[in-house]
Amino acid sequence: MSTERQSSIHNYKQTAVKIRQSVEGLSEQLITWKPGPDIWSIQEIIGHLMDSNIINSYRIRKIISEPVTPIVTFAHEEWVNVQQFHGTPLAEILDAYDALTRYNALLLNKLTEEQWQKYGMKNDEQISISHIIDKFICNHVQKHLGQIERNKSEYDANRV
Repeated sequence: MSTERQSSIHNYKQTAVKIRQSVEGLSEQLITWKPGPDIWSIQEIIGHLMDSNIINSYRIRKIISEPVTPIVTFAHEEWVNVQQFHGTPLAEILDAYDALTRYNALLLNKLTEEQWQKYGMKNDEQISISHIIDKFICNHVQKHLGQIERNKSEYDANRV
């Protein structure tokens, strides 16, 4: 297994750790607080990251199991709006994210190099498994960790 691939899988597994660390010790009030009517709470952000992990799990499995196929999309705003994440304990969402990430890492470690090189199509662009891991998951999580930090800062500013 290449060093690059090992790094991608390691970084993917670390997304679960980083997400958990980002909410460690936060109050329920902060976790469910929304900076604005159209801005997600921290809990909704984490629910969205779980949804994204689910979708990307599906994408990876389609890519390795089927002929070249279009990359499935999802209406992430609508998914967050209808799932009522505030009605699910955050610990359960985090545990589900952890479990799915561990399960996916098992698969990723078992792939042959040929499978690792397979891709799906997003319009005319080839999307490889490493692209899904590095960009669609790891970079996406990093972006939303920044959003979580902004929520924390805005919450603290509004309390002064």
